[in-house]
Amino acid sequence: MAGPVGVLGGTFDPIHVAHLALAHAARDAVGLAEVRFIPSARPPHRDAPAAAAAHRLAMVEAAIAGTAGFVADARELHRLTPSWTIDTLTSLRAEVGTDRPLVLLMGEDAFALLHTWHRWTELTATAHLVVARRPDAAPLQA
Repeated sequence: MAGPVGVLGGTFDPIHVAHLALAHAARDAVGLAEVRFIPSARPPHRDAPAAAAAHRLAMVEAAIAGTAGFVADARELHRLTPSWTIDTLTSLRAEVGTDRPLVLLMGEDAFALLHTWHRWTELTATAHLVVARRPDAAPLQA
């Protein structure tokens, strides 16, 4: 069995150091075999990205070039529907099979709004969640 696949989605408008730091930290802490960077075409919880999809994908490819196990994944950019995370995870699950763990990487700001995501209650049946806290962030309120 191949190792776990990390999934890091976002607009990547632009991709930045915090995205890369999260991917590196999660890869090392969880033992991810790879991290898929998946640019969102139509983010349902925010304004449309300023940069075109092709440019954001190119930024991701440039940022991760030469980093073993980091992969740019364009699957959401070809979809005509909103970029629902559950659809992306289901598609990725079909690709990698049922024996390979999926690990959804997110910041605690996204995790705090998880209850607003499309079919959010299904996410943990499809992937493990890893939530990163920003070093200067106040704790989440219950």
